[in-house]
Amino acid sequence: MAKYRRRNTIAYSTYGSVAYAPAYEGNTARVPRREEELRRAPAPYPKRRQQVRKHERAKVQVRQAGTVAPFAVIGFLAVAIFAVMLVTSYAQLTVANDEMVSLRQELSALKSDNATLTAQYEKVFDLATIQKAVGETMVRPTSEQVVYIDLSESDTVIVYQENAGPSRLQSFLDGAGNIFDSIIEYFR
Repeated sequence: MAKYRRRNTIAYSTYGSVAYAPAYEGNTARVPRREEELRRAPAPYPKRRQQVRKHERAKVQVRQAGTVAPFAVIGFLAVAIFAVMLVTSYAQLTVANDEMVSLRQELSALKSDNATLTAQYEKVFDLATIQKAVGETMVRPTSEQVVYIDLSESDTVIVYQENAGPSRLQSFLDGAGNIFDSIIEYFR
């Protein structure tokens, strides 16, 4: 197939700014073509004046402050109380662990002292030495001097109380007072 090349049919005869106007043919008036004659030029739109909008400041709507729910306040107070109780219980646990370590050290020291004192006791109270010191006056007990206690019977205990004890409300208030006392004692 043959390649069709499109060629410019308008020749430019000058090199100025007119050279780029393809409709210029050397004279100022050009003959309109047939297609241009049949088409009418569109009627120009009437000029509209642009409306200038005034800048209006946006109105800010402010939400009124709501009321605080009493259950939310109670919940936050409960969480705060439990947090303080948790901190104090951890502090008490730490103190108890420190006391336990010191008591274990003291126990090991007391066990070694017990072993030493037991050895000294056995040296002092030798039965042969006592027999020599007392002489022949020391004798074994006779059967009349021995008493046996029979513990085969069941034990019963009756405790009489005049007061029934503190009420539940009183014990609850005492417990709450103990908790607050321990909190105050912790922060001292």
